[in-house]
Amino acid sequence: MRYNGTATVWHKTSEGYTSAQYPCWWQDTEAVNINRTGLTNADTAIVHLPLEAVIEKNDYIKRGQFTEEYSSSSELLKAYKPLKVTTVSRKAYGSEHMRHTEITAK
Repeated sequence: MRYNGTATVWHKTSEGYTSAQYPCWWQDTEAVNINRTGLTNADTAIVHLPLEAVIEKNDYIKRGQFTEEYSSSSELLKAYKPLKVTTVSRKAYGSEHMRHTEITAK
């Protein structure tokens, strides 16, 4: 897998949000959904992380390296305005170099 940057993931634990940095392939997207009331924003980033990355739905992610940890999501959101992970899909098939974790976030 080729990477074009580094991402910081804040994973929720019983003590708060712990940070971890991973190499990533980051692509910003500008998708929209059409519904009865008009257009709404859809996912704003597609990120590929190593297969062993510790990440789950509702964790937070931001492009770059950040080491701070937070006890609440409000502190984290105020400090960095990270994206919230909406989907996590483990791609554990194919050649060893292509295996990765694909996430979407908004």
